[in-house]
Amino acid sequence: MEMSMEIQDMINENLVHLATTSLDGIPNVVPVGGIRAISESELLIVDVLFDKTKKNLLENPDVAIAVEVLGKGAPRGYQLKGRAKIFTSGKIFEEAEKMVEEMRKRRQGHTDLKVKSAVLVDVEEIYSTVRQKKEERIK
Repeated sequence: MEMSMEIQDMINENLVHLATTSLDGIPNVVPVGGIRAISESELLIVDVLFDKTKKNLLENPDVAIAVEVLGKGAPRGYQLKGRAKIFTSGKIFEEAEKMVEEMRKRRQGHTDLKVKSAVLVDVEEIYSTVRQKKEERIK
């Protein structure tokens, strides 16, 4: 599923919420600032603090990500669903380290923390969360 530039920009510029679920069905939702769209269908998330989240990802790679913008014109919001893979070395991990270095330069977020792993999410579904009707799937 391809993310529009609008969705990519929203993810790159805002805090998002990442939802995971354990094998037992126990949900976990965390705010994430270290996230970037790295292609039209992939998101890179930096793991510096994940505990329950990482445990859930290892048990169940299905994730949901919510992003919304309320203060810039009309409200916009999306839910993205996909599957996550965890990397602790290699090209994807190195991209996460570069992302944290860029954040350090801009002094955003927890820039003194070490990257534990990189999470690559393959986006499979996208839904609008602000439509008048029920949550609506995008394409």
